[in-house]
Amino acid sequence: MLSEFKVNELEIHKYILEPINSNMYLIVKNKSALIIDPHICQDAVEFLEQKTVEEIWIILTHEHFDHISGVNFFREHWSCTVLCGNHAKEYLTDPLKNLSAYFKSLLIDKDAETVRIAEEVFDENYSCYADIGFDGRYGFEWQGLDIQLIETPGHSKGSICILVEEQYVFTGDSLVADNAVITRLPGGSKKEYRLITKPFLEGLSKDTIVFPGHGKENILNRFEIT
Repeated sequence: MLSEFKVNELEIHKYILEPINSNMYLIVKNKSALIIDPHICQDAVEFLEQKTVEEIWIILTHEHFDHISGVNFFREHWSCTVLCGNHAKEYLTDPLKNLSAYFKSLLIDKDAETVRIAEEVFDENYSCYADIGFDGRYGFEWQGLDIQLIETPGHSKGSICILVEEQYVFTGDSLVADNAVITRLPGGSKKEYRLITKPFLEGLSKDTIVFPGHGKENILNRFEIT
């Protein structure tokens, strides 16, 4: 499923991974693409080919399989540079730590067609690697845009938020629509979320546009930071 947004001349394309409704975001400028939380998606490949993209930068909001499952897929098609926090970088290579080993447990109550689709896009032995890791905060410029990566632990040890031009924030599972942030998974911490991530989110402008890892985008003022 594809949704397209144009905010202050910035075009953002969202692809939803149906079995568990995780969001992948694409931004394309000058034959370069920025992908946030990739999953396997042929429609995205066709779009990037139409745009004659030559290089891809991939940013992972955290290490969980539903947000990393397309890293190897896109590496097969393009030269990619993958960035994430150092904790996530460590966990990407281990199916037990990136939770791909457990994905079938999430499908117990799903119908047969959903299970079939999930098995096509998820590998229970999945691993990948990142090229660049960081601790705390990491900033860089991509195609004239200021990109700031900030550690926001709580949902997982390797969780980050991605702040673009101080106008847009991609939150992964550190802030999702209509649901409280899950901190009970391995590496999660309610205390770290309360002490680090919640103050960061509350310190952003209330007009910041939030693109979450699951659910619909909206301005920060419409989200409940719990």
